Amino acid sequence: MSLEATLDASVDGAVEFEFRVRNTGDGPVELQFRSGKVADIAVLDDGEEVWRWSAGRMFTQALQSRTLAPGESVSHQFTWDDPQSGTYTARGTLEADKDAQATTTVTV
Repeated sequence: MSLEATLDASVDGAVEFEFRVRNTGDGPVELQFRSGKVADIAVLDDGEEVWRWSAGRMFTQALQSRTLAPGESVSHQFTWDDPQSGTYTARGTLEADKDAQATTTVTV
């Protein structure tokens, strides 16, 4: 099993994130999720969390699964609507039984 995650960000007033997870292995990877939250983004300023996409949101509590074939990827988009000016570290996390994370630097 081999998952590779990437996180891209673009700034145009709001910050638009795209978190992508790709199966780089030779066989399928089955992902198990415990809720409707399949991925999340946290934004940090000097290690302190200043924004999290999932904060204040509710998610279904249903088990779900998804299989990624070799070479297949899945992407999720997130929007940070009202960022303060500054330079931040953003971390995307897959919320499954398999670990996949990616970070990027964002300057607003």
